[in-house]
Amino acid sequence: MDRRLYEASLSGSVADLENLEGEDPLILDRVSLTCFDQTPLHIAAWRGHSDFTRALLSRKPRLASELNSARCSPLHLASAEGHHEIVQHLLDVNDDVCEVHNEDGRTPLHLAAMKGRVEVIELLTRARPESIRQKLGRGGETVLHMCVKYNRLEALKTLVDEFQNDAGFVNSEDQDGNTILHLAAALKQLDTIKYLLKLTSVKEQAKTENKNGFTALDIVELSPIKDLKTMEIQQFLVEAGVPSFRRAPNIKEEIRTSSSSANHQPKNLFIRLWEKMSSFWNKYFNPERGWFKEVRVHFITASTLTTTMAYQAGLSPPGSVWQDFPNTNNTNLNVTSNDIGTSIFAKTQDHAFTYFLFFNTASFIASMFTLILASSGFPPENKCGKVGHMVKDCPSAPQGNSKAAASGAASNAPPKSNPKAIGKEPVRQG
Repeated sequence: MDRRLYEASLSGSVADLENLEGEDPLILDRVSLTCFDQTPLHIAAWRGHSDFTRALLSRKPRLASELNSARCSPLHLASAEGHHEIVQHLLDVNDDVCEVHNEDGRTPLHLAAMKGRVEVIELLTRARPESIRQKLGRGGETVLHMCVKYNRLEALKTLVDEFQNDAGFVNSEDQDGNTILHLAAALKQLDTIKYLLKLTSVKEQAKTENKNGFTALDIVELSPIKDLKTMEIQQFLVEAGVPSFRRAPNIKEEIRTSSSSANHQPKNLFIRLWEKMSSFWNKYFNPERGWFKEVRVHFITASTLTTTMAYQAGLSPPGSVWQDFPNTNNTNLNVTSNDIGTSIFAKTQDHAFTYFLFFNTASFIASMFTLILASSGFPPENKCGKVGHMVKDCPSAPQGNSKAAASGAASNAPPKSNPKAIGKEPVRQG
């Protein structure tokens, strides 16, 4: 592209464009041969220069259908930016571009919905109503899915109000069988859920299951994060009459059956104590997350200092040690040659030294233990934790029945799940 034409497009100067045409009448005709990335119309539509756009379209209408290197037309860029006047100019010239997909499979309407451009959405749907049914090539999502995915409630209302009598479109499913109600439940958008369940067409189809066999309520119930918002959404869905997954109790029963068949005897005290320690540590002292991650270095420093001090106090107790016989004037000490090199504190104050030795040893062991845990991470990340879990999970069946127990556990194991799919029950480890 000619440098002066590029600068005129950036500034939106119609006077500069007229001067360039006066010098070179073919300057716009050479755009298709020299502009492989974007045309002057792309730049003007992107920057929102309405007058410059109208001037270009009056001279070269076919620029409205030109695509840049990302397969975006000027209408794509203007729709994403919300320049509704430019969108109207482009639609007046060529409304077929409404159904053009860019390299990501998105139409101008998809981009407007993602950005929440309500005025642009109204213009596009009025010009080409059938473009609203265009789906993304990869996930099979409709423009309604895009509104929910990017939390554009006003844009969703605009589209649904326009086509609320079309229950098939409002309850469209993506390639995983998720409706917009499924998606709103997965993203925990309470306001969107409340709006959708006010619609008769959505409420009548609220029991729809996705390809994983889950309703919107099941997705919320199987969420690993149980915060107040999740509980509020769950209560609202129940009150709205959204059914729950009918096979959920069977799954839980299978898990309990599998667990009981692998462990015929009650857990001993060591395993119960290990489980409680692991649960407590992973909840409050996991080195990879939470407050402990921030103060871990300080824990290691303090533990190292305390261990060193306790060790030094054990080597050189208070009062030092006997180097030689004490003053012979003090006959109450009863110091012999065997006492040389022992603690003076222990000889002079026996009970106090016992307390000192106890607390010094306890602080040494505690600080050393804390240092090891803070450095290693403890269960279940480290080897010691994994060994404990192996001991805990070992079946207590007799040796002769090991093969039968193994086959029974394998047959009762729950099926593997795909965590990428919405509504999948999360896999619990440990």
